[in-house]
Order: sequence, then structure tokens, then C-alpha cells
Amino acid sequence: MSADPVSPPSAPPPAPSTPAGAERTASSLLGGVIAQASFLVAVMYFLGAVYMTAYYSYFRVDSFTLGFGFAEMAIQSLNVVTAPLAIVSVLAVLALRHLATTPAPAFGPAARSDADRTHQQRLIRTLRSGLAAVARAHLYLVGAGLILLLLWSWLGEYRWMAPILLAVGVLLGQSPWARNRAGGGGTAAPSDADGGGVVRTDTNGGTAAPSGTHGSAAMPSPRAVPPTMWSRAVPVFTAGLLVMWGLSLGTAGLGEREARQAAANLVRRPSVVLLSTDRISLAGPGVEVSDLGAKVHYRYRYTGLRRLIERNGRYYLLPLGWNHQTGPTYVIQESDDLRVELFPGTRDECGAWCTEG
Repeated sequence: MSADPVSPPSAPPPAPSTPAGAERTASSLLGGVIAQASFLVAVMYFLGAVYMTAYYSYFRVDSFTLGFGFAEMAIQSLNVVTAPLAIVSVLAVLALRHLATTPAPAFGPAARSDADRTHQQRLIRTLRSGLAAVARAHLYLVGAGLILLLLWSWLGEYRWMAPILLAVGVLLGQSPWARNRAGGGGTAAPSDADGGGVVRTDTNGGTAAPSGTHGSAAMPSPRAVPPTMWSRAVPVFTAGLLVMWGLSLGTAGLGEREARQAAANLVRRPSVVLLSTDRISLAGPGVEVSDLGAKVHYRYRYTGLRRLIERNGRYYLLPLGWNHQTGPTYVIQESDDLRVELFPGTRDECGAWCTEG
């Protein structure tokens, strides 16, 4: 009598695994966040470098010789962010996103139902109609930007408006509303003249391959550039360059304007007193020197100076009577024979050298 065959041991139940689609979604989301964060930091560094260059160039100092690090340059870009600019930027991003993602026919006259009678819906419809009108007028914005480029030498600190208008016009031209000028019309079918084929129906009820102008099958060239590159990628890339150009011009203008304000209110900056063992060649409008006597180690005392910036023991100083045309910028290195003392600047009274409040 034979024994019953021993059944093979059952395999352990498979461990629960994460679906491949969820893993791809999480990785793509993480990659998108990292890419956008890297791009944002790079833009912040660029704007910070432009701002610092314009600010210190007004005082004849090269900002890159001051030894600013990457983080310091990026943080300085926050000087560009103001409340009006933040509000305009948020509204512009929301409007452009709405124009790019919302189909044009959804806001045509045919989409209006009898139930759209409330005040809120009418307001939303009015705003959408206004955005659609602006999108359809994108060529006028491009033309206005080109006109401002011709008037470049007369724009002054408002030169940033020319590239910004060009960029906005190009971006609005990519929205479905700009391509659908009828407001709710359909899309025209491609013709033979446009490079598309004519769809032929065979005797069996099927659909034959599209034919070209000579009756042959239309085969795409392997070296042909995808149409989406010229219709989407190139305009968006061009608009991005124009936006960066406009931001750099606006940031440089802001840096120079704040430098002028700092020079006009120089008396409010920290006061600097130099104590030296020997007389130094330091003279300028508002600078005073006092001889404290031979028995004092630091015999000579220089006042009437204001600190612009200090980096690694090197002080960049301005005399109280400094002006942009002829005023000197002193670079003082602290040493054993030269001591630097800092005091608060004037706060209550502007004094003789203050021109703005």
C-alpha cells in the first residue's frame, strides 16, 4: 500500500506592493517640484545679482568684489518683491493659467444658459469676456511693445515695459481664446493645401489612409520638426527670455533708485570714526580731522564719514557731502595702526546733508 504523495508547501502570500502608476505619479511630482524649486532659486540669484550690481555701481563699487555668496545674492532678490508687484504677479499668473487651460468655446454666446442670471455669474462672465477680448488683441500688445522699443532712449527707467508687453502679447497668443477669434466657433478641418491629407472611405465601410495632393499616402518626414515646437515651445521660450529681460531692467532700475535714496539720506546711515596713529590722506566734503596730541596712541581722529558696507574687515565709506558726480568712495582696511568705530546715524533731524525724509 503506497503512501499518499506529500503536497508541496504552499508559497507565501505576495507582499502588498505599490501600484506602478502611483510610483510614477509620486516620482514625477517630486521631480517637478525639484525642477521648479531649482528654477526659482536660479531666478532669485539672477535678480539679486542684477539688483546688487546696480545698487553698488552707483557708488562706483563692483558688487562681485565684495564677496557675496550664492545665498546672499538670492536673498537680495527679495528687495524686488513689493506688495503691488506681488498682487499684479498673482493676478497675471491666474489670468494666464485660465487663458491657457480653459477652452475658448466654453465662453461663447452658445454656452450661456438661461440659469446664468445671478449677479456673481454675470460678473464672472463679464471678466471672462474681458480676458477673451484682451487675448484676441494680443497682436496690439506686441505692436505696442515694438513701438516702445523704437522709443527706447526716451523711456528712462520705464524701459522694462517694452519687453514685458512683448512677452505678454506672445503668451496671450498661445491661449485658445486668441486662436478662436469667433469666441465660440469650431475648429476648421485641415485641407490639402495645409499639408493634411483627405480621408477616403473604402468600399468596405472602413477608413483609408489620408492621401496627399497627388493621391499618394502622406508620410511624415523623419527630419520634420514637430508642429508643436514652433506653435508652442518657441513662442513660450521667447516670451520667457523677454520676461527675464524686462525683470532685469526693472530690477536694475529699482537698485539704482534705492541707491539714490540712500545717497540723499546719507546722514541716516551708521556713522564711522577713524582713529589712526599717523595722518592719512583722507579729505572730502564733510570730513573733519582732529589732532588728539602726541601722548595718545591713536593721535588723529577722522569724522564726517558714513558706512556704505563692511566686508571682512574692509570698510567702504562715504563722506557726508558725497555726490554721484564727483564724490569719492573710501576703502579702509582695519589694522593695528587704524581703528574703526561705528556709531548710530542721525535719526531725528536730517541735518544739512539730508535732502529727503
